[in-house]
Amino acid sequence: MDLNVLPMLSCIPSLDGLRLNMSTSHAVRRRLLHRLPLTALAAAVATVVAPGTARASGFLTDQFGADHGNPALGNPYSVYFNPAAMAGMAGSDVVLDGVVGAHDEQFNRTAPLSPSSSNNLGNPTYAESNTGNAALFNVLAAPFIGFVTDFGGSKLRLGVASYIPFGGQVSWQKNPSYGPSSIDPGGYDGPQRWATISASTSSIYETVALAYKLEKARIGLGVNFSVIRTGITDTRARNTDGSDDILGPTGGLKEGRTYLDMSGVEVAAAAGVYWEPLRDGSLRLGASYTSAPNFGTMKLTGTFDLAQGSQTTPISNAASLVQAYPDLIRFGGAYRISPQAEVRLDGTWQRWSQFNSQCVLQSGFSSCDTNSKGVSQATSGVLLDLPRNWNDSVKLRLGGATWVTPETEIWASFAWESSPVENKYQDPLVFDSMRLEGTLGVRRAFTKHIYASIAYTYIYYLPVTVTNSAYGQYPGVSASPNENGRYTSELFILDGAVGYHF
Repeated sequence: MDLNVLPMLSCIPSLDGLRLNMSTSHAVRRRLLHRLPLTALAAAVATVVAPGTARASGFLTDQFGADHGNPALGNPYSVYFNPAAMAGMAGSDVVLDGVVGAHDEQFNRTAPLSPSSSNNLGNPTYAESNTGNAALFNVLAAPFIGFVTDFGGSKLRLGVASYIPFGGQVSWQKNPSYGPSSIDPGGYDGPQRWATISASTSSIYETVALAYKLEKARIGLGVNFSVIRTGITDTRARNTDGSDDILGPTGGLKEGRTYLDMSGVEVAAAAGVYWEPLRDGSLRLGASYTSAPNFGTMKLTGTFDLAQGSQTTPISNAASLVQAYPDLIRFGGAYRISPQAEVRLDGTWQRWSQFNSQCVLQSGFSSCDTNSKGVSQATSGVLLDLPRNWNDSVKLRLGGATWVTPETEIWASFAWESSPVENKYQDPLVFDSMRLEGTLGVRRAFTKHIYASIAYTYIYYLPVTVTNSAYGQYPGVSASPNENGRYTSELFILDGAVGYHF
């Protein structure tokens, strides 16, 4: 999600004369997501708190719980990370968790650009408004609320939770040099505007989980089922020929805007296993599989609006968005090397190779018919197709915890994560690179029932310079401007939680 959000072409629709009219997009943004509450409290939290910026690969934002989000640890976060690990906890536990993330990103766009006519190349404003530095610094938040009970000591566990594992939001800073411009009013939105001006996406999960503990074998088995509400909005510059022209052949204003507003409901499921190999419970192992939303292809419905040049009323299309998120395979282990110290290891395989394109279809059409490179082969019905061609990614995390008193746990970890995005498929909305992550946290039990925790995570993205952008090379509805340039990003994440155990 960097807080990157779903990379879909959508955008604020109009040019009012020679000045950008931003009122339409602000109004549409306020219509974001309708929540599907599992409980009244979960609904209230999810409605008030915006989609979060803290993300792992792609649009995965599952930073809640910090190091306690481990498939070998039994706690309310197990409802998502590994339902079987609920078998490793006793009693009942409810937790309210909040993640606040600050996302800093810089993009310096460079040539070659993507003009379609020589009159743009001869206009110095064309190059000036389409190259140079763009920046964002966004601060957002996301909630997790979860509850697990063993029904007073039974072998069965029930868990429920509401959370946002996929999501993000971006809003790029403006370039005041072009605010009043009559030559290029679109330059006010920055050189990154062909990939994104502002965007938001979130998939809100309402999950029910069950686990059963086999006492003699010290094994737990668990499953969960989720109802998901996904919403996407995106505002960006767009020309129907895929160029980054600001002027048409006759010298008139050409640069346009698109706006995408999509939503839908999906389902998903997960299954896992939990094992305590040693009788004293000092070693705990866990593994889980979480399906992709809708077990594969997602289809969201809504509107796709387009305004070209000085057009004041956008063309609005009832449309749908077809894409696929990854399924996830997790493993983890925790070993209590002494009563006061524990070593933890966990990892995730994220199958982003399923995310090969994002396709906007006219209402009534259901397939984009893409080839192996994610390029649409359909002869009709496709309004826009963005090839993505991502790869699977892996995250590994090693950490440890110490109990300085029986009531106070301090933990730290280091993580490495690969990127699903090849350099040639980078753009300012989906920028993702290999990253290094460090976390430090503390958890304190104030009474036998009430506890709280806080953790800080810093994520550094290795800088990337793109000179061979794949965008600009595609034909037809897949055509879009090159996104060559230098990309840098970092994330600052604060996770806090309060819980009640009984």
